[in-house]
Amino acid sequence: MWVDEEFKAEDRSLYRDPEEKPKYAEDYQVVEWKRPGEMHDDPMMIKDGIHSGDVKQGAIGNCWLMGSFLLLGTKPQLLRNLIVEADGINEGFAVFQFFKNGKWQYVIIDTLLPFDPQQKQPLYGHCTDQQEFWVSLMEKAYAKLHGCYEALHGGHLPEGMVDLTGGVSVRYDLTQPEMKAAMDSGQLWKDMKKFNQQGYLIGYSQRMKKEDGEEDEEGHDTQGIIYNHAYGMLRIEDIPPPDSLQMIYTRNPWGSGLGEWNGKFADEDEAWDDHKGLKLRLNYEFS
Repeated sequence: MWVDEEFKAEDRSLYRDPEEKPKYAEDYQVVEWKRPGEMHDDPMMIKDGIHSGDVKQGAIGNCWLMGSFLLLGTKPQLLRNLIVEADGINEGFAVFQFFKNGKWQYVIIDTLLPFDPQQKQPLYGHCTDQQEFWVSLMEKAYAKLHGCYEALHGGHLPEGMVDLTGGVSVRYDLTQPEMKAAMDSGQLWKDMKKFNQQGYLIGYSQRMKKEDGEEDEEGHDTQGIIYNHAYGMLRIEDIPPPDSLQMIYTRNPWGSGLGEWNGKFADEDEAWDDHKGLKLRLNYEFS
């Protein structure tokens, strides 16, 4: 198995300063390093295709990157473009490419991954299916490109989207007067539908700061949306009369638990009973 001497399986690859570990590292005392073959009998880079539901965030605050991963999961051909060499997983290496500083750059890594012995899974980002490893390995390659995993803690979705696609990112601030006017007139909804139909990738977050000016990383609104946390749009639907609804199907990179929508049309919400047949029409399952 190949070992990467430039990005070793040690604390220096995890933290900017191993002597002063970040606060999030207090939640786990021991970090082991394991190969995919030590976590599963038949590890694979990709199993049964790429899906947005493959992505789960780990112990580091990089929802902006995981949000970018899940958005690319809706366009598998864009994500496959990042995987240069997948067959080397059983020989201990993988190669990815990212669009950084105006050009595509190759990044080669070994397959040693930070491992949580208590949860018995990769410590940071990982796939829902334990046999699949593209999320963990791509995250490691992106961490190597930036010097360490801690460099990925906190970031912005537009930056991640550009690095993963080589495309152009446009940001809309919905609190600005011109955007409020676009919402009131229905133009924003029309634009989002057009962007979605044209294959654009759309993500969003609800920015909120505490009294001291720091971003609120623990709060959430009354409908369950976590502040300063990246979400990705999977579908946008105009439901005609008699329902007359405008609906967005979105995903939280955490996959479950905190950040679950609890507003209208949440799982088991009575609004589903008021619109008979809508759940079947949308091919939607409570999960």
